Amino acid sequence: MTLPAAVLDNIVSVSEFSRGGASRAFEKAQGSTPVIVVKNNKPTAIITSPEEYAYLSETEEDFILLSEAIIRLVRNDAQPSIPFDEVAARLGIQDDDLDTIDDVELE
Repeated sequence: MTLPAAVLDNIVSVSEFSRGGASRAFEKAQGSTPVIVVKNNKPTAIITSPEEYAYLSETEEDFILLSEAIIRLVRNDAQPSIPFDEVAARLGIQDDDLDTIDDVELE
């Protein structure tokens, strides 16, 4: 988690950025604290590391999936669940069929 003081240390103006401050900004952005580029005292861009971007993107995706799962659980609350054995029987799936399927890694 980024502390507010660390964010304040990572604010760069556009003019400073264009006068050679870009390399320092990119160096600072290698950690988990993003660099905020401001123009006329307003944030214009945020520079972050590829690892931090991937982490934030995955976290956002996980949150969206969790939200969807919660919505589905709430909607299905009044619906009776169907046991797996019954679903497998309806689809004609045997235990032997499941044993021959390769494992799938879920993310």
